[in-house]
Order: sequence, then structure tokens, then C-alpha cells
Amino acid sequence: MSRLIQIGIVAALSSIAIASSAAAEGIVAKIVNSPLSANGLVRGAHVGINIYLQSGDAKGIDFMDPNVIGYGVAAGGRVEIELADGFKRDASVPLTQKTMMVVTGAPQQGMPGKAVGYKVGEGANANTITITPSKDGGLPAEKLMSPAKGAKNDPIRQRGIKVFHVGLLQSPFVNQGNSGTVHVRFIDGAGKTAHSGSASIDFLAESVPQIHPNNFPNKQRNHNWQVIKAGETLGKTPGTVPIPVMLYERAAGVGPADIDKFKQGIIGAGVLSTQQLSAMKFEKPAALARYNGGLIVRDSNNDGSLDPKVDNVIGGIIGQAPSGAKGQELRSLDTHGAPDLSRPSGGFNPRFGKIFGGAIALLQFTAGDKAGLYRPTLALLSDPSDMSSPDGSSYTYTIVVK
Repeated sequence: MSRLIQIGIVAALSSIAIASSAAAEGIVAKIVNSPLSANGLVRGAHVGINIYLQSGDAKGIDFMDPNVIGYGVAAGGRVEIELADGFKRDASVPLTQKTMMVVTGAPQQGMPGKAVGYKVGEGANANTITITPSKDGGLPAEKLMSPAKGAKNDPIRQRGIKVFHVGLLQSPFVNQGNSGTVHVRFIDGAGKTAHSGSASIDFLAESVPQIHPNNFPNKQRNHNWQVIKAGETLGKTPGTVPIPVMLYERAAGVGPADIDKFKQGIIGAGVLSTQQLSAMKFEKPAALARYNGGLIVRDSNNDGSLDPKVDNVIGGIIGQAPSGAKGQELRSLDTHGAPDLSRPSGGFNPRFGKIFGGAIALLQFTAGDKAGLYRPTLALLSDPSDMSSPDGSSYTYTIVVK
């Protein structure tokens, strides 16, 4: 009898505390684990977070649409990011460019201060990061773009500030208590608050596997919000690129002193689509019924292929498509007839891979027959050894079908 059948069909609640956004308001949409951190939201660990922004006209992930322009900073103005309740300042780490990055879009295309024109400093208190333009004209949103080489190949360039990454190469804060609250303020040249918002996040009681968006491949081109026609396939159709995801192992048994250093990637993982599972005559256990778009499987016997009857199921795909759409499919990139399974991130970017670790899997997406937004959510089980455990980490990509 296979391991899947032995587990049974009854899902049970897990005792693992999952990080979740407790509240958000104003221009802050949510706080998430940094896409370059395995444990950025674990209680007692150093902070590694992304602060997602939004606007009144573009809420949530719709703000990441390249057609939507993000925020700028007025001449003589500044941005204040205050990590308030729940975040303890590590006084040994000064607030500099190494500790945070201004980002446009997700997956992030960084905008270093030296390249685009701002300085990072400390505000009215030790828990407040300031971003101050170093140019007389400020940072106009319409002209604020990432200098990443691949960004020049984006069909539509991301512009303006959409994300703040806190805890980049160094982290000046520690997660303390059960939750943390972040306040963001854009101050204009007259010293008045032009835009503001805040959000809270519940910290993880212990580490969970992490899945994040990534843009190490293709020289940091934007892999999100790609536009294709019905029946075309991202990663195969000329002008498109595969969808990459960053995968981190759960830091099981790693103590507080070492958890910040943990960056082990999930190697040998990929996606089997619903169509592929059907061809294999595989029936999902009831505990995995929410994964209507396929399963994330790890090649546990190292044969280079994926078989959910033999290999380890570690998560799945929750598909969202226009009403009545048919034919959409997310699966591992097919490379010469074999799935392109996750491998160390250093193979895609030697410099950043060494710094951040993790593993990257490449996926292909075939558009359905209806125009609109397709939004597959990739989710990892909080406990990869227990298929009845809830999702612990997830990310939603957006594909536009014309």
C-alpha cells in the first residue's frame, strides 16, 4: 500500500502556528516573509520581510500590475518605515542600504539607493527607517525603475515603489512576541503625511517550508504578470519566460542561535498538473482536495521523475481562472521530455545564490481558452511529512490572457 493511502482521507488540524496578516489598512496591503529568507517571520529570529503596498484604485496584488504606477517620493520629502510593536531593534546593526531595499513589483526588482538616488537612515526613533532622496528632484514615480539588466526586456516596465524589503543582507530587527506591526508614511516636501498605512503580522512559532516568487533567472526580468494568448505557454512561447519559484526547507531542529543562518533549499521538487495526475490515474486523498490545479512533489528516490505514489507530496496548486475557462495548466518546465526540478539557486545566479541559498524550480503555464486573469497559487504544506497539515507558505502568480 502506498504512503499516500496509508495516511488516509481525513484531514486534521495542525498545531503549528502559521504566519498570517492580522490587520492591514491604508497603503499597506500586507506583510509577508522575505522572498530571500527561510525564516524571516519566525519568533525570535531576525526580521526578513516584504511590506506590500497598495492604492485606493489598485488593492492587494492588483497593485503589482506593471500598468499600475507605484509611489514616488517628493522633493524635500522622505519615507518613514516604523517597525513598532513586536519588533526589537538590534543596535549592533546600523540602518543602511544593506538592511533594506526599495522594490518595484513582485517578484522584486530591486532599486538600490546609489543607482536610483536615495539614502537610508534612522528616523525619530531607533525603530524607524528613513528613505530620503539624494537628488534635488526627489524620486518621481513615473521615472523610478529598476536598473536590473533583465528589466529592460520587460514588455511593460514596472515603475514606482511597490514593496519595501526589510532585512536584506543584514537585519536590524528581531521578531519578538506573538506579532509585529509596521507603519509606513510618505512625507511630502512640506513635512505633511501624503500617504500612510500599517499592517500587523503574526509570527511563526516554528519554522515551516517556504515558497516565494523569484527572478534570479533571465537577468531579473519580471516573470509575473506576463501576457499571452489562449493556448500559449509561458516558458515555451517566444518572448515569454518560465515561472520561477524559490523553495526553502523547514529549519527543523535548528536552534535560535543558528536559525538566521539557515538557507537550505528544497532540491528535486516540481509540479504535476491535474492533467498529468489524471493521466497517471492518481486520485488525490481528501486531505489534498483543495489543490485543484495539481501537486508539488519532491523526487524522493532521485530518479529524475515525479510520481505521487512513490515520491513525497509537499504541497499543491490552487487554481483560479475566468469562469468557464478550460485547458489551463501549470506544471514543471519540460526540458527535453523531463521535468526541470528544483536545484540550488546558485545555478541561476552564482553571486546571489551563495548569499541567500534556497533552490529554484522553473514552471510552465499554458493559458486556458478564456481571456482574463489566471492566478495559480502555489502552496507548501506546513509539515511535509503530514499531508493533513495546513498550508504554511504560499504565493500567487498572475498571468494575463488576451
